[in-house]
Amino acid sequence: MNLWFGHFLFAALFLCSSALTPEECKPLVTPLSLADPSMMFGRTNFLVGYTDTELYNNMLKVTDSSWLNISASDTPNKVIISQENKMGGKCLSSLVGVTIDGDTATTSYANVTSVFHLLPSCDGCLVFNINSRARNIEKFLSLMNMTSTAEEITTHALYLLGPESTLKDSDLEHFKKQASCLGFSREPDFVYNPENGFCAEGEGIKMPF
Repeated sequence: MNLWFGHFLFAALFLCSSALTPEECKPLVTPLSLADPSMMFGRTNFLVGYTDTELYNNMLKVTDSSWLNISASDTPNKVIISQENKMGGKCLSSLVGVTIDGDTATTSYANVTSVFHLLPSCDGCLVFNINSRARNIEKFLSLMNMTSTAEEITTHALYLLGPESTLKDSDLEHFKKQASCLGFSREPDFVYNPENGFCAEGEGIKMPF
């Protein structure tokens, strides 16, 4: 057998054997109920992520670190997310409201509307399955020294956040299985490097939106 053909055949067989069936995927990607949103409350650090558009991948490439804190709101069926991002060495802060309806959460900020679900994950971790639509985001992109000529950008992203700055191998593999079930059959687009550190609360420039 030709050596290269043999290698290709082995790789193809490995990929086929490692692919999860719809039945195996179902418990991994079925959204959790958000009837009690307090399960999301507190600080978590962005550790691993996937996205399916070049622009969002470029954003991940300039992201040194990111963390968010989710807390209760005075408004029923709503929570507040405060976020500190270190991008290209610059700290940027944001504060957004999130509306919850069943197992679906929706937020709109800086001309970006995102609808997301919370998926099963490790203890203290959050996995967000996100679909976003962005329009007229030139001002937002300028904060990261980025540009785009697209009038509208739709993006599917999958993010894992955790209470620590590192992740167990078993938890990462679980997340990769979820990603594969959702069409991300590759290595993550973002993996947090603990050497980068995080912005302190209130340190960042408040984004003017």
